[in-house]
Amino acid sequence: MESDQNYLGEEKLEITNSAISFLEETRKWTMFLSILGFIGIGFMVLAALFMGTFVSTMSNALGDQIPGGFPMGGGGGVFFTIFYLLFALLYFFPVFYLYKFSNYTKKALDSRDSQLLSEAFSNLKSHYKFIGILAIIIIGIYLLIFIFMLLGGALAAFM
Repeated sequence: MESDQNYLGEEKLEITNSAISFLEETRKWTMFLSILGFIGIGFMVLAALFMGTFVSTMSNALGDQIPGGFPMGGGGGVFFTIFYLLFALLYFFPVFYLYKFSNYTKKALDSRDSQLLSEAFSNLKSHYKFIGILAIIIIGIYLLIFIFMLLGGALAAFM
């Protein structure tokens, strides 16, 4: 099957001038959003470093003044650092796919290369696939939390 034919192999897919215009406008917005995403990832990494240091410092400074010690303990800083770094890493992949979509779309539209356009759409598919799987995982976590809350409430009511 050739890349410029539809699934039936009967006709070539032609992209109209208005579709090219829509793709160009979409490319600009996806580039803007991906740059904002990379900036957000940078802030998450900075937050990981500063929050970890802040919580560790507060733990050491206030540990003796609070009865029972500081609630986060000494490992709280490490927890925050790891949490924010993992979140930044998780956020990196959809942002990177969106950036690659924008980049390949620009190259494809400039050179009228359908192979580059296919690569661009492959990255857009990967972006939405990642977001979709992440949404399913988050919904699953919410369901588990809801179930555990119901079980905890039922146990509390019977005790």
